[in-house]
Amino acid sequence: MWVAQGREMAHLGRHAIVIGASMGGLLAGRALADYYDEVTLIDRDALPLTYEPRKGVPQGRHTHGLLARGRAVLELIYDPGRNRVTGVQVAPRDGSGGVETINADLVVDASGRGSRSPSWLEALGYAKSREEQIKVNIGYKTRLYRRRLEDLHGKMGAIIAACQPDWRFGAILAQEGERWTVSLGGYFEDQVPADESGFTEFARSLPKPEIFDVIKNAEPLSPILTYQFSTNQRRYYEELSRFPEGFVVYGDALCSFNPVYGQGMTVACTEALTLRECLAKGSEGIGRRFFRSAGRLIDIPWQIAVGSDLQHERVEGKRSAQVRFVNWYIAKLFQSANRDPILAKKFLEVANLMKAPSTLLNPAVALRVWKGQLLT
Repeated sequence: MWVAQGREMAHLGRHAIVIGASMGGLLAGRALADYYDEVTLIDRDALPLTYEPRKGVPQGRHTHGLLARGRAVLELIYDPGRNRVTGVQVAPRDGSGGVETINADLVVDASGRGSRSPSWLEALGYAKSREEQIKVNIGYKTRLYRRRLEDLHGKMGAIIAACQPDWRFGAILAQEGERWTVSLGGYFEDQVPADESGFTEFARSLPKPEIFDVIKNAEPLSPILTYQFSTNQRRYYEELSRFPEGFVVYGDALCSFNPVYGQGMTVACTEALTLRECLAKGSEGIGRRFFRSAGRLIDIPWQIAVGSDLQHERVEGKRSAQVRFVNWYIAKLFQSANRDPILAKKFLEVANLMKAPSTLLNPAVALRVWKGQLLT
């Protein structure tokens, strides 16, 4: 449990609680600290004093990316008479029994995609929110390697995105301590081998050779670690007509994306800004106001992730005429961007959530895509 003292700003209450000390939870706590005397973060894990992965964040040992937009930026206690959440009950980490009650003016659930908020709310008599799920069943494996000056001709990393025909992908990114973090993955049954030769051969099979060229002679610094991700998941709390006061669902507990697009931390950053803006207008109706605003900012990364995943013929989901057209158009844009740095920059601005996807459809960009196709 971690307690931070808030700064002098608009005072909304004495105490706020965040369930989950993930990246999203920490960002939510930072936003709350401006408006509450104390912010308490509650997590199942004992947080280490130095950097090291922990059980509650299984992806922590794998390759992460913070997009440009991100850079720029437990049970409930319920009072039925007031229709509000008034705190949480927590059990000792060591399993010794007993329950501690912690009262709060506001509780934020940032406990991740496994959030129990749907069942908590249903038990309290609230309607269940609509959920949307797109199953992708990806798996990837990660290993650290010694980084040499000559690797990648001095570049800081390379990302090889999944594409037809085999949908394999990989990433190699520079880390502190002269290390590379290398992640390789595939969809459905196409899993990366866990042995050294199989891992290296999988890298050789990627459409581009950059990752293989580095790791084929590099010194391994870690075992090969596995991560599985099954489903993009979004909960539409903004559609509910009733929601308890004093409670907010945040981060992956609200929407969880396929991690290969690197959107999770950045969306949590933008949600923190949204939460702060909502708190600036007071705490009354904070949940419903936050969900409406967060829903609008989630729409774009959700469309990017789901639209991209639906390019894979085995991913189940509704392929509207719009989705089919956009995927066809983006494929053409990729081809043209191989020769056109302006198109490449336009795409990266959208992928990093700096610009809306609609900017890729404006006439000037479309003309460059068409001209690029004439050269293919």
